[in-house]
Amino acid sequence: MTRFPKTLFVETTTRCNLSCAMCARCRPGWLDGFGDMDFALFERLDGAVRHAHAVILNGMGEPLLHPELPRMVRFVSERLPEGGWCGLQTNGLLLDQGLAFDLASAGLDVACMSYEWPSAGEWPATGAALGHAPDASADAQDDPLARFAGLMRAAAAKAGRPMRLGLETVLMRGNIARLPELVDRAAALGLDFLLASHLLPMDAASEAESLFLPCSATALRLFSRYQQEAGARGLDLASVPKAAVMYHRSPAEQDLMDLLLRMRKQAQEEGVWLNVARLAGTDPGDLGALEEIFAEARRRAGAAGLELSLPPLTAPERPEDRRCGFMEREAAFIDWQGNISPCHFLWHGYSCRVLGDEKRVEPRRFGNISATALEDVWTGAESAAFREAARAGEYPACGDCGAGLCSDATGIYGPFEQDCLGVSVPCGHCPWSVRQLMCLGS
Repeated sequence: MTRFPKTLFVETTTRCNLSCAMCARCRPGWLDGFGDMDFALFERLDGAVRHAHAVILNGMGEPLLHPELPRMVRFVSERLPEGGWCGLQTNGLLLDQGLAFDLASAGLDVACMSYEWPSAGEWPATGAALGHAPDASADAQDDPLARFAGLMRAAAAKAGRPMRLGLETVLMRGNIARLPELVDRAAALGLDFLLASHLLPMDAASEAESLFLPCSATALRLFSRYQQEAGARGLDLASVPKAAVMYHRSPAEQDLMDLLLRMRKQAQEEGVWLNVARLAGTDPGDLGALEEIFAEARRRAGAAGLELSLPPLTAPERPEDRRCGFMEREAAFIDWQGNISPCHFLWHGYSCRVLGDEKRVEPRRFGNISATALEDVWTGAESAAFREAARAGEYPACGDCGAGLCSDATGIYGPFEQDCLGVSVPCGHCPWSVRQLMCLGS
């Protein structure tokens, strides 16, 4: 076990200049208040920063609102070991030439803009805005992304140091067809990377925008084979819930149940979990169309030399293939009040939608840097045991479970204690463990 975490996510503020519907801090159920991390508290991370591979100054707020953000960046950059980097994610709206230069000269290595997609036809031509001050072209004034790129490129050049620039965006049904267009836009602006994530629905209405299938591709392939067989016999596996409760089944209903049992037996033999209701509502053709869009986006990114990170469209092939990037990167999360958490999902208290059910997330915290050094909390028995259990991956594949999200996992009736397999880490239904969600540093 390492003495220090290798990746630090430090929440400089929970205040923001926007109120986005997809943000947990803007929804009913947000518990953790609004404020800025005190710089004296930030300084308590001195020892941990000196051993970190990466420090990301991000949380549930807009980091540019913190009045001492450049000072924080300088504090980090002066202490990081060789090869380490300091980055942040911003909506970019508060960025001006002075602040951009302050951040660049303080030692910021990576700047990522959270991008809200414009309506069709609203992207201006790239023009001559690249690498120039924001007033060098009307394009940079009209397009926040061009303005961000121009400001940061100019600031990095003036400061005489390199900086990686990128954008992060959320993929939804309303914008997915334009993903290749966004790749072109990012490449034309000279950005280094584009990071895309699926949506974490905040309510039932927003679930319709989600593209991610929480079932595995293996489960979908197995189900599709049996659904084709059912269709050839005039049956439909989507009718299984109705047939299952019939005491007196017709011959067709009995054939359907026999087919279901045969499918489940094969799934059990192959170690595949099946959520029949969810699979029955999935259109393989729709999934194929999404895969084509992803392929075209990757083709364009490769041709342009843009680093493109796309989330998977389905859950991992096998439950044992699930991996938590935060555990692999040995990450620690510190909120604006100094509380220490093991991962992004459990960083705060909020409500969202997971696997079609309301989910109440209770933060998991192991201490506070105001009272205990981060490295002492990191090596403590409770924190180490959590990370070991999370890395083991021996938790259920909740997305493939036909029973749905269990009452303990929903958190509605109290904090999570253990799952159906007796595991005490709430990772089976975590959207990060199946890479539904991605962010800078994940």
